[in-house]
Amino acid sequence: MLKQTYLAKVKDFRAMNPGAVFIEVTRSKGHILSPSWELLNLYKQNHDWDMYTRQFIKQMDKPACWAEMKRIWDLSQTKDVYLVCFEKDGDNCHRHILIELIKKDYGKNPGETVQAHFST
Repeated sequence: MLKQTYLAKVKDFRAMNPGAVFIEVTRSKGHILSPSWELLNLYKQNHDWDMYTRQFIKQMDKPACWAEMKRIWDLSQTKDVYLVCFEKDGDNCHRHILIELIKKDYGKNPGETVQAHFST
């Protein structure tokens, strides 16, 4: 199942779910599914989540990004996969957008309701 958390909670989630996979989708780790530094800095200045969402989706619209999202989806069909970033639960974070993109393109997990964070 595809899930999300933030870095401060990874240790706790690993202990509860030792078979889970944790993928740190941060810019500092250079992950392909992280926003550009320019977009991060722009969001920190203007706090415009709608703009950030639109620009992030555009940045992810590349074959290499879609291939990584597909790999994550496929992996999530056999084990718990957590997308991990810095922002706490409830805060705006690109990992929420990623989960929506992945589920929208590859299907949602059975029995799970998808809460939209953006509109396309």
